[in-house]
Amino acid sequence: MAAFTGQLRSNEIFSALYNMIISQEVFADNLGKHQTLVDKARVDGGLFGDTKLFYSTDVLKSVAWGNDAEAANLLQLHRPAAPECQAIHLDVFRQICLTVDNYLSKRAWSTEGAFSSFNSVMLGWMRETKRVYDGTLYNVFIGTTKASGAGQTISVNLDSASSGDPLYGLTGVEAEQMEAMLIAQRLADLMVEMGDYNRDFNDYGNLRSYAEDGIKVIWNSKFVNKIRKIDLPTIFHKDGLMDKFEEEVLPERYFGDVNASKLTSISANTVRSVLEKDYTVGGVTTHVFPGDYIPAGADVEIGEGYTAPAKDVICKVLVKLPPYMSAFEVGTSFFNPKSLTENHYLTFGHNTIEYLKNYPFITVQVK
Repeated sequence: MAAFTGQLRSNEIFSALYNMIISQEVFADNLGKHQTLVDKARVDGGLFGDTKLFYSTDVLKSVAWGNDAEAANLLQLHRPAAPECQAIHLDVFRQICLTVDNYLSKRAWSTEGAFSSFNSVMLGWMRETKRVYDGTLYNVFIGTTKASGAGQTISVNLDSASSGDPLYGLTGVEAEQMEAMLIAQRLADLMVEMGDYNRDFNDYGNLRSYAEDGIKVIWNSKFVNKIRKIDLPTIFHKDGLMDKFEEEVLPERYFGDVNASKLTSISANTVRSVLEKDYTVGGVTTHVFPGDYIPAGADVEIGEGYTAPAKDVICKVLVKLPPYMSAFEVGTSFFNPKSLTENHYLTFGHNTIEYLKNYPFITVQVK
């Protein structure tokens, strides 16, 4: 049915009279589920200071012992290598604004209850909006970021090594089973590699090993949903892969490649936004959250958009989630006696999101 335009319906008996509005209801169940990944990444912030430092050290070494000859070496110094230090800064500040009133806008509602419900829902949207911002911003970072260190990108070959036919020439359920088995095998191999002593899975090249129960897998829903059609216990029954399969899942839209150059006059439904931002095209302003499509015809600055990846990302493998610090979150209001309006503000701050270079941030993609 078309949107209500304010026209009442004529009474069936007395055509000069109009049927009244029975009630007005404001929908409050707008967000049934919030992404929880960012909530798991929250770390302490606060009002004092603006920087959190993370230090990374490397393994020491052993040398041959020369027994009595070592006496002359008593005063030698053996300083460790200087640690690597990464700084995370609280440097992003945003505000959500809303104006309400208790006078003229009340005339649009038939009862006090309906009017109060509307104002309550709108005021509730302020913190819900912040949660949408936090969740989408963090999800886009996870899905679009690639670490620069050695071994931080892993490929899974889903083609036949001999013939080049997709999935060994299989189709249907058999093809899905083969794809799942190839992914499972590569992840199982990766778990073993990460558990061994190695320097491959952190940007510093420091020697590390990782406990399997500390490894986190963040899946692309495109692959999870395909694998779910088959017998999961049969494919993922070993090496704790069943538990890894059931960890975090992000929608496919959050995975992509960030633009390394400025894009001009983009086509519709081709570039998604990394940021929450207004884009104005032809005099029409469109507000987008991270992960939303940027409107057609817009110009996109370097690093502000991303496109579908050339090579599909299967999942991200992490040990520690990139930290998300909160500087503060303050709700304030101001009553304007001249216009009889109330301005409400929710002001908050957080860090520029970075992955910790001391830990793996592995992209597993289709070869």
